[in-house]
Amino acid sequence: MVGYLRKALFGISAALMAAMVASLFLQVVAREFRWSVDWTEETARFAFIAMVFIATVYSTLTGSHLRVSVFSDLIAAKIGRRAVEGFHALVVTGFSVVMVWYSGYNFIDGFRYPNISPALGFNQNILFVFMTAGFAVNTVLQGLEFIAALRPGGKAEP
Repeated sequence: MVGYLRKALFGISAALMAAMVASLFLQVVAREFRWSVDWTEETARFAFIAMVFIATVYSTLTGSHLRVSVFSDLIAAKIGRRAVEGFHALVVTGFSVVMVWYSGYNFIDGFRYPNISPALGFNQNILFVFMTAGFAVNTVLQGLEFIAALRPGGKAEP
């Protein structure tokens, strides 16, 4: 199941990055020929925003996200690695829960007070769905990490 999720997240992130690059390439070519393609900048920006939140879940799932572990390594040497990993997972889970609430609220509020993009006529608040989904999946993944840190066996494999 995790393998399918990993492949799906990678594929979606790659497709969004390809859309962003193609849109920016078209913008550069259009500028050279003095074509009016105002929508390319917005398309690239929206694809980038969505890609960031999808790729964040992928990096959490694969453990390839950036971590500064200087302090956690020092503390882990004194109190144990599992305690530090459990605390880290608990803090990140709490942050993710807050962000799910915040982004979900902004997504719903965006229908009452839409923020319409000028070129595409797109309600930009819809992009909060990517943020909500990304943090929701991160909440589940970090929650599983916390549960795994509590077990005698140690860390869970993503």
